[in-house]
Amino acid sequence: MKDYTSDIADFWSTIMKAWQEHRVNHPLFECSLLERKVYAYPAKEYINTLSEKTRLKTLQQYEQVTAQGGLVVFIKDPERRVLQSYIFNANDIKPQMKPKKTAKHNSKKKVEFGLKNSENQKGRRTSA
Repeated sequence: MKDYTSDIADFWSTIMKAWQEHRVNHPLFECSLLERKVYAYPAKEYINTLSEKTRLKTLQQYEQVTAQGGLVVFIKDPERRVLQSYIFNANDIKPQMKPKKTAKHNSKKKVEFGLKNSENQKGRRTSA
């Protein structure tokens, strides 16, 4: 399994800006490697677009980490056809610092990339 922590580090300042702006809504973030963009989504809507198998586990992890002040970041890698999540606890969220390689990646999902799901187009797009 590829570790995308260094890719997340490239997006970190954008993730932190969006986090500061929207943290009260507990967004979920998706970093698109192809587009080089960060999207902030309403978490429940995003999680509902995942496969049934992944949905429950992701929702439980999301609720647990956000209750403790953390956040969830997904990496979307169309070249490898992977959607992989990373959990950042409250102690990991420091705007001036890049994420460490110790960030916990929780799921790896082979995904089909084609037409975008209309639910996912509701996210806020920010350039990295």
